[in-house]
Amino acid sequence: MIYYENRSVGGKLRISMLFLIFFSIWPVMASKSEAADTGFEEPGQFKASAILKPELLKGKYHTVTEQVINDGLFNHYTVESRFGTFRANSTNSLKILIHEINAIAAMKQVRSDDTVVSSLKQSGENTVTGVKNLINDPQGTVEGAVSGVGSLFNRAKETVGKRKPTGAEDSRFEQLVGVSKVKGEIATRYGVNMYSRNPKLQEELDRLAQADYLGGLGVGVATSVVPGVGGLVLSTSGTTRLLNEAINTTPASELWLQNKNKLLSMGMNTDTVELCLNNPSFSPVLTTVLVTALESMKEVDNRELFIKVALQASTSDMAKTITEIAVMSAGYHKEIAPLKGFEPMARVTLGIRKDMTRVVLLPIDYLIWDKRVAEIVTAVTDESKGKGFELWALGILSKQSTSEFQKLGWKIYTGVGPRLMLAQ
Repeated sequence: MIYYENRSVGGKLRISMLFLIFFSIWPVMASKSEAADTGFEEPGQFKASAILKPELLKGKYHTVTEQVINDGLFNHYTVESRFGTFRANSTNSLKILIHEINAIAAMKQVRSDDTVVSSLKQSGENTVTGVKNLINDPQGTVEGAVSGVGSLFNRAKETVGKRKPTGAEDSRFEQLVGVSKVKGEIATRYGVNMYSRNPKLQEELDRLAQADYLGGLGVGVATSVVPGVGGLVLSTSGTTRLLNEAINTTPASELWLQNKNKLLSMGMNTDTVELCLNNPSFSPVLTTVLVTALESMKEVDNRELFIKVALQASTSDMAKTITEIAVMSAGYHKEIAPLKGFEPMARVTLGIRKDMTRVVLLPIDYLIWDKRVAEIVTAVTDESKGKGFELWALGILSKQSTSEFQKLGWKIYTGVGPRLMLAQ
């Protein structure tokens, strides 16, 4: 996930060890004496100019600082921009962030003050009346909702006491009166995710949404200046190919119910499903991408394991990683070889092919060979002797890590985004 710092205003062994790798806070640098004594690698640093393409390194509105911290799995970037300082905790997140920065710049070119005042004088009466009716007669207003949304409100009643809005959503009032709908439409025009946790992007989306809702502000004219493809959920290209439009234009309550019904149709436990869907670490976007990936893997055993894993996500970073593993699994199942099922591997999953080959899919940037990785890989190999082993990674492995995996009989595939993340 992306973290933002705005300065513009001022076996048991295998299970326990993999838990440490993915979801503990790793030290930035390991002890040098330990590295010297054991021969294992330690987390370190890279130069952004050495690992990033020029268009990612610097653009009209952003510059990635030279120091990049690697924690043994992911690269952590700092991005300076006209709108503040941002941090991205993976290369995938960096791509999304850069597109968001370009979108913010484009949005700021659209004025909303004078335009709104002028528009309100001409066409704001109906809007004001609508808000007044909502306040004075909320029951009547909801039941007589505008054409096409009546069923959504009926369905929304089913979630009372069950669905809990996430921190990435607008307030219930904004969703109810229609501001969120306008916001979703504007986000789609700019090719961004309306549930983004980028506070600067949310400020601009809210500004334009409120202006458009109150005064009929037309914002489409400025969207052509946003460079890049954008518009996709996990990165500039995502496995399930879910366009933001499909999610931005669907109320969060409706997405919740759609996802619930899809999971239940897969035979999953109702309580487990609802607990997962109410995990605040998952935004409506991540949940929908996760469910869609699982839905695409028909006849694959134990898909519910992903939902159980998702229950344990306590941060948006964890939620994004779990979702990306599901997305990669769906891509592998369709484009590489059919999967038979999944096995638990700490708080992540291990795919099993029909020929019983074990497949590990990781959305990492750069994997080093340290003591923890060595113990996990050895344990997994020992527990399934006689079987094939594959590691598929979005990023790359260190030379030592690649060598050690191969010594244990693993086949290594790196830079697999084009093969797995474009699957339909």
